[in-house]
Amino acid sequence: MVVKYLLSGFVVKIIAGFDDTMTRIPIVANITRTKRGRYAFAIGVLLAVTLAITLSFLFGSTIKAIPYSNYIAAGLIFLIALSIYFGWFIEKPKEEVEKKLKKIKRISLRRFLKLIAIGFLTAIATVIDDIIVYSGLFIGTISNAPYIITGIFAATFLQIGAMIYFSKKIMGIKYKKEITVVGLIILSILIFFKIL
Repeated sequence: MVVKYLLSGFVVKIIAGFDDTMTRIPIVANITRTKRGRYAFAIGVLLAVTLAITLSFLFGSTIKAIPYSNYIAAGLIFLIALSIYFGWFIEKPKEEVEKKLKKIKRISLRRFLKLIAIGFLTAIATVIDDIIVYSGLFIGTISNAPYIITGIFAATFLQIGAMIYFSKKIMGIKYKKEITVVGLIILSILIFFKIL
């Protein structure tokens, strides 16, 4: 059972964070010149994901008290998938943040903390939708939460590593939006039928 919850956290983060990683890569490439700068940016991303997990845990704990919470969580995740596909609510703010951050001057290594702040702000703008997605995992037994959180962090480290070391190859992937949408729809079905 432990492996199931570790994998659910990991897979959900990979699916939900795929489009976010695609958004961050051009920003990282534009404002950092060295690995140290990318590490600073990554620390900011990690802090934002930690905040998102905390908020989603609180949200999931709240909705699980409501009857048929799995239907609510599945419906919200399905709406997130539709909004990503059609660009209703989430894509526009991400594009605006990306444009603003691209205008920021390259930051020297001495201003490491500023890069952390930029990484945090970029990630916050892109993980707002993930809060709802993660919360669907926290509507079950509270004792499963540490395993789910561990899975989410493992996937986060994998995505950060990919952002730092393989950004050019990742940008070449076709149908990025479609992959994210299909993954979220599958996730909503799994939560709907209480498989996750």
